[in-house]
Amino acid sequence: MEELNEHGVKFTMDNLARRLGISKRTLYENFASKEELIGFILQAALDEIKIKREAIFTDSQLDIQEKFKQLLLVRPSLCYQSTDRVAIEIKKFMPDYWRPVEASIDELWRMIESLIREGEQAGCFRTVFFPAVRVMFKGAFHEFANHEFLLQNKVTMREMIVFMTDILLFGVVNKENAEQK
Repeated sequence: MEELNEHGVKFTMDNLARRLGISKRTLYENFASKEELIGFILQAALDEIKIKREAIFTDSQLDIQEKFKQLLLVRPSLCYQSTDRVAIEIKKFMPDYWRPVEASIDELWRMIESLIREGEQAGCFRTVFFPAVRVMFKGAFHEFANHEFLLQNKVTMREMIVFMTDILLFGVVNKENAEQK
């Protein structure tokens, strides 16, 4: 992941072997190609994400709002520090490896929609047009997933997700002011 973060998908197996302190031959004994290695990393990350999401989604100790927030914060430990650059390059240069990522994102949105509908039924969320919610979150993620944005504002991706989720869940109106009206 360090090699991917520093050099993107254009990293070399030579550099990776040197970083790991092993021979390039050893790398190729385990992975037939750089693409296969990246695919392995992506699949491991997706498997971890699925397990974490399911644990959150089925946790009876969490209320709907907390599940909503925690689902948006799930990041695989392998890719925790990765930037948007890596995702953009994989999507552009390795579309076959990106398709499972898209499927995972779609699954996340099915879970989020399910929670929103459950929240509407329980009365803790007002009825909303879900496609608008999805496009708002997607747009917000896209804007601040930019590594330069995070550096410029001196915040982490996790902090931005917390800020975004809080604002999109509760708005910008002070709760006391909203209750007075």
